[in-house]
Amino acid sequence: MYYSEKKENGRRGRLAIILMLTCFLSVQAQETTDNHSWTTEQGQMPTDSVAIDSLSPEERQMPWDVRIKTELDRLAREADNAYYHTGICVWDLTTDSFLWGYNNRKVMRPASTQKVLTAISALSVIGAQHEFKTRAYYTGSISADSVLAGDIYVVGDFDPLYSISDLKELARNIRDLGIRAVRGKIYADASMKSSDLYGNGWCWDDVPSKYEPYLCALMVERGKMAPSFTSYSQDASFHPAAHFAYILSQELRSLKITGADGIAIDYGMKEYSYNGRNFYTKTRTIDQVMQRMLKNSDNLHAEAVFFQLAHFNTGKHCTWKDGARQVENVLRKAGTSTSYVEIADGSGVSLYNYVSPDAQVAMLRYAYKNDDIYRYFLPALPIAGVDGTLDTRMTSGPAHRNVRAKTGTLEGCIALSGYVTASNGHQLAFSILVNGVLSAKVARDYQDRVCQELAR
Repeated sequence: MYYSEKKENGRRGRLAIILMLTCFLSVQAQETTDNHSWTTEQGQMPTDSVAIDSLSPEERQMPWDVRIKTELDRLAREADNAYYHTGICVWDLTTDSFLWGYNNRKVMRPASTQKVLTAISALSVIGAQHEFKTRAYYTGSISADSVLAGDIYVVGDFDPLYSISDLKELARNIRDLGIRAVRGKIYADASMKSSDLYGNGWCWDDVPSKYEPYLCALMVERGKMAPSFTSYSQDASFHPAAHFAYILSQELRSLKITGADGIAIDYGMKEYSYNGRNFYTKTRTIDQVMQRMLKNSDNLHAEAVFFQLAHFNTGKHCTWKDGARQVENVLRKAGTSTSYVEIADGSGVSLYNYVSPDAQVAMLRYAYKNDDIYRYFLPALPIAGVDGTLDTRMTSGPAHRNVRAKTGTLEGCIALSGYVTASNGHQLAFSILVNGVLSAKVARDYQDRVCQELAR
């Protein structure tokens, strides 16, 4: 008995030493976190005291990695018994090592977390300062009596933010050229991408709508009739580019610039042949467009970025396949195989997109390791309980103002992929894909509990 107690006391002594060393290393790890760490004020990690206070006495005795894996294993058993399918991958960015996974190599539909792949690919290939350029040209000559004997071309570059105020600015630029009449036409050139107005694999009965807009290289106000122009004729073609030319014609008429016969300038769609004079260019950057793309999960913005990728080194009439090839190239750079990834669009609306949690985390890791990507990508992600599509989720607990992640929602598919700071100061990348779920709330609650554990 005495020997057993002595042996047990020795074991307890060794355990105490191990626990003290663990605590010391944890503190050291937190003090030496690299420059990708962030502060609570920036919407990130709560203080350690908050995280520790939420632990049971038994959990406080566990090393951080043991405790977190124990809790994640429990959540995995819960997913095993659920009717829906779940895949999770967690990567420790601070140690650059795989931390935990559950069905992490299974391909699933990513919904709007597809935008993570699009955003990181665009930042990697064309950069945050790459510009969307809406340009205008005129052909022919302007006579002494202010008549343009030629045509006006507006060439689209898929700027999703092009507004009525931008179009008014364009009209004023035409007026400032000294033009008072046009003997030719106004032509809209939307040849930057293919003529398809809908995405690959989009449901036919859902378009066009707020969530599945027209996909056209030239449009104003997202291709819709703006309220300030509702007094004009409603006979404009449904095509967004033709609608753009029609609206411009009417705005010029309001500025007393008409066709040769004194009525509104005729309009149509035609490719510009590069033999005119450029007099107007409106630009916006990828960085400007990406804010709304990720914070608000705007599908039009995502497709605009996707087709900038597609257009890069491709030329006119680019297609979704051109964009998919660019994303696949970046996936390979990130160290993941594209054999089990299907890229159908840039927004995640398509039913044909398939990706694994592993692949999404590989892209998040790739972004984290490349400052030219990460410093633009991270600020555009929604912050838990603060803004974007996460403003009403994780409004308390250690995940609050800590998790920065992209949400995804389609019928039966709920996804969440992004970053979180653990209680030991380590930066983690994660992806949680849920497919076949009948209640979005059930899936979101589950994802939020996973995030709380990662942050606790």
